[in-house]
Amino acid sequence: MPLTPAEIVRWQFRRRFFGYSVKDVKEFVQKVSETVAELMEENRLLKEERERLLEKLQVYQAIEQQLQNALVVAEKTADEIKRQAQREAELIIAQAQRESEEMRANARHQVQIAMDEVEQIKRLRMKLEAELRHMLLSYLELLERAGRVHEVEVKLDEEPLD
Repeated sequence: MPLTPAEIVRWQFRRRFFGYSVKDVKEFVQKVSETVAELMEENRLLKEERERLLEKLQVYQAIEQQLQNALVVAEKTADEIKRQAQREAELIIAQAQRESEEMRANARHQVQIAMDEVEQIKRLRMKLEAELRHMLLSYLELLERAGRVHEVEVKLDEEPLD
C-alpha cells in the first residue's frame, strides 16, 4: 500500500552517530510529501476521467443495443411492405450499423487513450522513484564521506608534531 503524504511527513529516521541532518531530512520529506500529493491528485483525476469514459461506453453500448432492437423491428416491417419500403429499411439498417461501429470505435479509442495516460503516469512514477532513490543514495554517500573527513581531522589533532 503506497504511503500517504501524511505518513511521509510523520516518518521517523533512526539517528546514528554523525546522523542525518534533521533539517535536510525534513525538507526532503516535505518535498516527497508534496510530490506524492500531486501524483495522488493526478491519479484521482485520471480515475475519474476513466470512469466518465466507461460510463460513455455503457451509453454507447445501450445505444447499440437499441439499434440492434430497431434492426429486428425494421426487418419484420421490411417483410410486410413493398419492395421500395424494403430498400429504404436496408439503407437505414446500413447507416445505423456504420454509426454503431463508429461509436464503438470512438469509445474504444477513448478508453485506450485513458489507459495509455494511466501507463504514462505509472512510468513517470517509476522514474520519479528511481530519481529519488538515486538522490538519497548520493546524500548518504556525501554524509558518509563527511563523517570520514571529520575522523581524519580528529586523528591529526591528536598526533604529536615532531
